[in-house]
Amino acid sequence: MKREDIVGVYRQLGEDAVNAKGEITFTNNERSSQIMYSPDGYVGVLSGPAGRKKVSGSDNRTDLNGATVEERAQAASDLTCYAGHYELKDGAVHHHIEMALNPNLVGQTLIRRVHIDGPNLTLSSVPDKDGNYRRIKWRRVAPKAN
Repeated sequence: MKREDIVGVYRQLGEDAVNAKGEITFTNNERSSQIMYSPDGYVGVLSGPAGRKKVSGSDNRTDLNGATVEERAQAASDLTCYAGHYELKDGAVHHHIEMALNPNLVGQTLIRRVHIDGPNLTLSSVPDKDGNYRRIKWRRVAPKAN
């Protein structure tokens, strides 16, 4: 696999938890998510529950500082947001995290097995000690017309 094979913007179709027997134990198709792979090796991910509630005091703001403490906590709940650079090795993509909503992720590397089928991208986590893994299905977004 080469970098140009993965470059693009993708929207999430759904995710599954899979056990060691290959059985799907959980499915979630209710997320609003996007992952972007740039030609120069950068990755950005934003994923949250579909239909998130609006917060007060944050119109025309890019942050949540105008919202109440409770609204900020709810808005950040179940949200994944990180960026950094990526590299492709041995059929996997390595996300080297440089910034993230969860500060504990900074400096970490997430390894995802990659399967590409036309516009469809599937990223799977490395199986845990029991053989369970998570699989996220994405579809490439067509480029916007100028």
